[in-house]
Amino acid sequence: MKHLFLFLMLVSSAFAAQMQTTQDKAENNRLIINGNKVFISGMNIAWNNFGNDVGDQAVNINAFVNYFKQIKGAGGNAVRWWLHTDIRNEPKMNSDGSVNRIGTKTIDNIRQVLDSAYNHGIVVSLCLFSFDLLQLDGKDASKVAINKKFLTVPANLDTYINIVLKPMLEAVGNHPAIMCWEVFNEPEGMSSDAGGWSDGDKVPMSDILRFTARIAAVVHDKTLKMASSGIHEFGKMKTWYSESKLKAAAGNDPLVSKAYLDFYMAHYYPQYIGTSGSPFHNTASSWGMDKPVLIGEFPAKSWDTGYNPDGKGPVSGTELKIVAAYERAYDNGYCGALSWSMNQAPADKFGDFTTTKPALENLYSKHKSDIDGVPVSGGGQSSSSTVASSSSVAPSSSSVLSSSSRGSSSSAATSSSSGVSSSSSRGSSSSSSSSSSSSNTISSSSSNGSTPVTNHSPLATSHSPTYYSLKGEPLGNAKPQKAGVYIAKQGNSVEKIVVRK
Repeated sequence: MKHLFLFLMLVSSAFAAQMQTTQDKAENNRLIINGNKVFISGMNIAWNNFGNDVGDQAVNINAFVNYFKQIKGAGGNAVRWWLHTDIRNEPKMNSDGSVNRIGTKTIDNIRQVLDSAYNHGIVVSLCLFSFDLLQLDGKDASKVAINKKFLTVPANLDTYINIVLKPMLEAVGNHPAIMCWEVFNEPEGMSSDAGGWSDGDKVPMSDILRFTARIAAVVHDKTLKMASSGIHEFGKMKTWYSESKLKAAAGNDPLVSKAYLDFYMAHYYPQYIGTSGSPFHNTASSWGMDKPVLIGEFPAKSWDTGYNPDGKGPVSGTELKIVAAYERAYDNGYCGALSWSMNQAPADKFGDFTTTKPALENLYSKHKSDIDGVPVSGGGQSSSSTVASSSSVAPSSSSVLSSSSRGSSSSAATSSSSGVSSSSSRGSSSSSSSSSSSSNTISSSSSNGSTPVTNHSPLATSHSPTYYSLKGEPLGNAKPQKAGVYIAKQGNSVEKIVVRK
């Protein structure tokens, strides 16, 4: 029996999250992810290695595991992670601004991070690009010129969609650990008509909106996931990003009906904007938007005495403790809050995990079910979890299967990148598996209750399941007789079974 248990542990380590089959959406002031209605509570990771977490080099997965353990241990459920960032590394570009290839390890790196997030009960906002595209920040001016062509020539966006975006979406687009596909981080920073601050060059918002609309449309066309974008200020949401304006920006694109954001994600820094632009002093509904609103960035520590990034303290009247900030995000009707950030040095500038941790813990203690995720009627989710839920049975890349506990946490890994900086409002610095055997099934459940990505429904018993090998090979509806480990799939439910002689 001991040898069997060890064998099962080894087998389980080869399992990763399967693609979901339920449609994600945003309703009222909640996101519905993988069949669960949830309030987003977490932080920005942004990057472990600025602009280099995807591409041709392997991802530092241990660093991300540490981030996820910390967030989960404090009662959070979400992070925000940047992918291409400023295209310093990925995708590979031609001099005319077109894309020639995707990084050799990009998809596998994304999959590894998402698998780990899934195993720790975390959802991830995958941010594709940042205003840093047009920041010099030590880059050669010719590189910024190429990025400008990428942003302004419609045919160049086509090359990105076909060579990079579609392959990513086909491979991991429906991963249950995805909160959303986020087009930009603060693209207004590189705008010529929306207050841009990029030091390299600027482009009109019409190009940024076309870019945003077309990528969002492809996300909606190819996946069951949501699309969003990180807007620099709350006041800019209605000016530029309503559904009608994005569809207009998409022009004659065949997917124009799908060119919209499912929810809005805006940022707030009290050293620049007073209470009129503060989500903590205004309700989500006060912005007059046509979709839910999430607070995508704000300081990770209290902004009062001692808060002085960029030589500026908070605007008078905006002062707030970090614990109160998360409470106000919840009480004011937002669909989530993600502070900045887990790893930007120096930590005393905007705060870090240690300064946000009490706020995450406090919110979880008051709103556990909302943060863990409430199963939606018809979603078929249960707090008792099986291995995975998917229309695709073949496992993804290797990942350790574990059920995390809020009590488990570890310190974040130090970024291995040399620094780059930017002039945005907050700056861009680069600085146990739990298995139990009952009869012939293996299941796991999180000790802190259900979460948006670890809720799975047990197999129904009214119809025979279809059986598969661990490689995803279909074996029919008859239960295998040969001793071994198999996958049994029925509807949207999947579980791993063990057949013994």
